[in-house]
Amino acid sequence: MASVLFLLLLLEFFTRFPGNNCVRTFKGITVQRGRSVTIPCFYEEKYKHHVKYWCREYSWLSCSIMVRTDSAQSKGEVSITDDWDQLVFTVTMRNLQMKDTGWYWCGVEIDGGAVYSEHLYFTVTSGKLFYCSLF
Repeated sequence: MASVLFLLLLLEFFTRFPGNNCVRTFKGITVQRGRSVTIPCFYEEKYKHHVKYWCREYSWLSCSIMVRTDSAQSKGEVSITDDWDQLVFTVTMRNLQMKDTGWYWCGVEIDGGAVYSEHLYFTVTSGKLFYCSLF
């Protein structure tokens, strides 16, 4: 059932957001404390072999990189994988706590320095709730 829901969310995502952005993801996610979540970050085919990032902070300029695809794929409770066939990298965050609430970024390194990125706001709640916002 969860995989069907995920596929429906992906279909909705692609029909609402045409491929004019370099990186795309959900705008907001709310997850219950103690749970895990996997966040998809979609990118254009021309960035297939580029380094992908997951970082945390309100501004990309001061963002603290948590994981990236050209180094250890897992650090603590966070891991990243890149599926070149599907043009999506996914970030899994496990055992979420209230302190994990905040702004996060999906990023793709371009030409060894510049980065195309998309942000989302991530909320951890003590209630029994899972919510994704595409806007």
